[in-house]
Amino acid sequence: MKLKSLLLGSAAAMMAVSGVTAANAADAVFAAEPEPMEYVKVCDTYGKGFFYIPGTETCLKFSGYVRSEFIYNDNGAGAESTDWRWRARLNIDARNETDWGTLRSQLRIQGDGRGGADANAVIDRALISLGGLRLGYSDTFFTTNHGYGWQYAANDGYYDYDQAVFLDYTFAANGFSATIGVQDSTSVAAAPSGSDPYDAYFGASYAGSWGRVAGTAIYDSSVNELAWKVSADITAIENVGIHAWYSGDNGATRYVTGYTAATVEWQWGVDVSYKVSSQFTVWAGYTDADFVDAGTFGVGAHWNPISGLSIRPEAEFGEGGSTQVRLRIVRSF
Repeated sequence: MKLKSLLLGSAAAMMAVSGVTAANAADAVFAAEPEPMEYVKVCDTYGKGFFYIPGTETCLKFSGYVRSEFIYNDNGAGAESTDWRWRARLNIDARNETDWGTLRSQLRIQGDGRGGADANAVIDRALISLGGLRLGYSDTFFTTNHGYGWQYAANDGYYDYDQAVFLDYTFAANGFSATIGVQDSTSVAAAPSGSDPYDAYFGASYAGSWGRVAGTAIYDSSVNELAWKVSADITAIENVGIHAWYSGDNGATRYVTGYTAATVEWQWGVDVSYKVSSQFTVWAGYTDADFVDAGTFGVGAHWNPISGLSIRPEAEFGEGGSTQVRLRIVRSF
């Protein structure tokens, strides 16, 4: 009896202790304070629009635009046509500081079309940079070191444009920069069968309060020839911008073609813009190349009525009697 009573008493005591422990645990669960939320923080190290990826030291920015463009063409020989097209672009920019400098990656997704049937979307930029080193796919240095032709034009006259897979290094100090690299072009005419597709390039620029000058040369390994380009941007006059460029070779390379045959030996262009107000700019320019009736005169305006919206009417008149009129509307963010 004594043993039975002892066992029963022990069991009751254990149940009582368990009940208290469970109650205390329940109380502890309900009394626990919620975990603090991790809010997205602004990153002002690299300019506006960046924010920290939560839990990291990497700063991220999204930007891009959506545009619609209507074009009227008259070839000067009685043939007229119209074209209505669109483009959408999304830029993703990620950066953080390291012992070797700023580590950056850029991704650009772009879609173009004239309707749903012929729409396309591609990776238009995939680029890694660390300090002065860049590696990946993007617009070439032969293009970006000089801008894209006319300052405000939707079309850059005969100015050539190229993209490539490349590796380059840039040294920059006190307004001066110098770049050397190698690329495999994806936009210019294909190299002859069996030739080396990798082309070396180098260039330099200097910028001051008065503007900027730049020069670039590229070696076309398919024909063992050089192409070169020089440009100047003058901003010393208040509200006035002047941009001029010249590109040349001996007619053998793939890099001085504009939108014509590869036998083009030179191209040049100049334009002047005037900032009427903070929202409205007008421009006029002329471009030429070494083939018949290549000279083209362009005029246009760049109007930003509200933040994020750009309206750009433009017209071009060719020496051969051709006319092109465009209206481009861009919503950027």
